[in-house]
Amino acid sequence: MRTTLLLDVDGTLIDSFPGIREGFLRGLDAVGYTHPAEEFIRRIPGPPMTETMASLGMDAAEVGRAMAAYDDYMQNGGWANFTVFAGVAELVAGWKGRGFELATATSKGEGYARLALERAGILPHIDFLGAAQERGPRKRKVDVIAHVLASVKPQRPLMVGDRLHDFHGAAHFGLPSVAVTWGYGAPEEYEEATYVARTARELEEIVNAF
Repeated sequence: MRTTLLLDVDGTLIDSFPGIREGFLRGLDAVGYTHPAEEFIRRIPGPPMTETMASLGMDAAEVGRAMAAYDDYMQNGGWANFTVFAGVAELVAGWKGRGFELATATSKGEGYARLALERAGILPHIDFLGAAQERGPRKRKVDVIAHVLASVKPQRPLMVGDRLHDFHGAAHFGLPSVAVTWGYGAPEEYEEATYVARTARELEEIVNAF
């Protein structure tokens, strides 16, 4: 039975924190909000940015203005402010070569996800690009996973991510999940995953044994 890997992008495949952080701060500056502590900022990759903005107390109009500034930064090169985590591109290529079906399941906007994965050299190995809609209702991880499952109809799916919403989203559909610790999650979040991988080698071993 063929295994399908549902791969988160930010914090799992690529370290996009520098770009996300800069776009977030520009969004706050656009509406005159004080920058929160770095501990808060470190946790912003993963959930929809609109939810993060709203969690700071912004009303709908402020969220709209903040997101306009965020999107302007991303569209003008901010999306490319990332690096690929060590060993991950090689893992993805190896999985594809061994016959795994590969899909992304990311809250990153579809356009940005495509651009980033193409730049990273990972996109050619992806069978289905599951992502959030930049101008539509599909934003939350659970909605993205639902979209992937409906589109791909996998036989043996396994979610790989770094944040709580990855593991809760997988559990919502009864799917097992792997937490990778090189991303943006906290140790207490990893407890919600089925497996934990601390290195690319450990992730490979978990996937191969699944």
